[in-house]
Amino acid sequence: MKLVKTDPILHELESRVIWHAKNMGRTLPEIRFFILDRIEFASLLEKHVYPTSPINMWEGKRMVTKKFNIESGQESSLYYEVVQTGNPSYAYLNNTNSPMTQASVMAHVVGHCEFSELNVLQDSNPDRTEYVMHLVKKVNMGQQQMGEKNYLEFWNAAESVIPLIAPHSQFNLDRSVEDESFRYHETEKEDLVTPTQKMMKPFSHTMDVLLQHDSLEVVWKKEQTKKDQQEQISRRGFRLRQPCQDILGFLRRYAPTSQAEKAILDYMYVSHATHDFVRRSQIMNEGWAMYWEKKIMLNLFAENAVKGIIDYAKVFSGVCSPRPFFMRNPYHLGYHLWNHIEELYRDGKVDLDFIEETDQQKRELWKKPGTTEPLAAMEHLVRTITDYEFLRRFLTDELVETFHLNRIPKFYVNRMGLNKDAIIRDDDHYVWIAPQPVKEEMLTFFTHFQRPRIYLIDTDFIDGGLLLFHRDDNHKLRKDWIRPTLKNVNYIWKGAVSLISGGALYSFSNNRLSEKSLPDSTFEQVLERMKKSEKPFIA
Repeated sequence: MKLVKTDPILHELESRVIWHAKNMGRTLPEIRFFILDRIEFASLLEKHVYPTSPINMWEGKRMVTKKFNIESGQESSLYYEVVQTGNPSYAYLNNTNSPMTQASVMAHVVGHCEFSELNVLQDSNPDRTEYVMHLVKKVNMGQQQMGEKNYLEFWNAAESVIPLIAPHSQFNLDRSVEDESFRYHETEKEDLVTPTQKMMKPFSHTMDVLLQHDSLEVVWKKEQTKKDQQEQISRRGFRLRQPCQDILGFLRRYAPTSQAEKAILDYMYVSHATHDFVRRSQIMNEGWAMYWEKKIMLNLFAENAVKGIIDYAKVFSGVCSPRPFFMRNPYHLGYHLWNHIEELYRDGKVDLDFIEETDQQKRELWKKPGTTEPLAAMEHLVRTITDYEFLRRFLTDELVETFHLNRIPKFYVNRMGLNKDAIIRDDDHYVWIAPQPVKEEMLTFFTHFQRPRIYLIDTDFIDGGLLLFHRDDNHKLRKDWIRPTLKNVNYIWKGAVSLISGGALYSFSNNRLSEKSLPDSTFEQVLERMKKSEKPFIA
């Protein structure tokens, strides 16, 4: 691994890329570029795109296998770039790339870094990489304190709970759990709110004051609720206000762990939490990066800083090649959607006049300057929405056809179980299905990401145990995975752990799993009970 500054040609390209980006008004953090060889790239990916990782036998074993596969040609080592956003951001380039490819990669990284800086999910944390490196040192020290056996068991338990990370869920930790810090911040927010000014009266009246108060019964209920909540917080240090989907985040903050165990949970959470951001914004993110990469590269070609525009066009078209909706290419879909949005705002097609126009010919020829500058509107979208809203608002049936999202290779037809009624046309190689179900299916994916949705709904279920709830959305749990997962959560929580799923209650305690049937209960019923400060489920 070496700095780009050690290569004069790449250092000059880096300065030109950054100059053009800033000249276009881009909001950038500090970006540090490094050059890696193919084995260093493979190792970096095993470390979750961080330069260091805790000492562990699993990574070593995987790297031995990966190195053999790469050197024997069984596995590709073609990595154009990898970037870990933050402030500063760290970007890693492949030493086999040509100068033109290196320039395009750096321009692409610029788009990713800006998107992370601006996006509503706020993925660009200060000193993120440095913090992970600090956690690595803490984990390595903790390994010596815990002993090899305990370290391996706790690491395995923590690693198995990684899929239960959801920092950006509607039911994330900050929205679901109330503790003293939460109450402090809520009070702080209330103090900042300016009270509504009432009209001043030249006199006061006793009846006005009396009528403003609630009844004694209402006052008593409010005070009792506050007292109950405060008692819960005082007794346990926290209170579950509503279902919490960020289960690993909860365990990291509230599980009764030692300092060494806490360091492992911190490392697991921080190094993997960014995956949730990628899932929720990949189409917008990759499209934004491709959009600015192309603009910067055209400037570099115009000033003759790099050569090979035809090769670049081939690579760009390959990266942005269309794929059907179930194999969606985020580069293709994101890039073309951003261009479409730019056109909408440039031609005034988001104004009410265009929407209410009924003449189809006028709509097709419509070109009236809009009231909003296109780039400002696009930046506003980056700051306020994620992929779900991005697709819901801008992906039309016409664009589904244009982007070939409903075009499916014929050899997939039988695998997908498509019947003849679903196919609207075909040729020798492809079939086309109706566009409307395509959009609905893509939006459904961004609801659950093809993963079971599991929530923490009670933290005092059986002798201080946790109760998890599996939300039924046609994503069944593997029964052979239930026991080991509950065992691992039990190992971290050091108390009983139960799970409601598919009309059954699974409980793990004292190294034993029990199962019993129970009436079906919906997530909405659980949510309603918790809103009323009631127990969501009583065994």
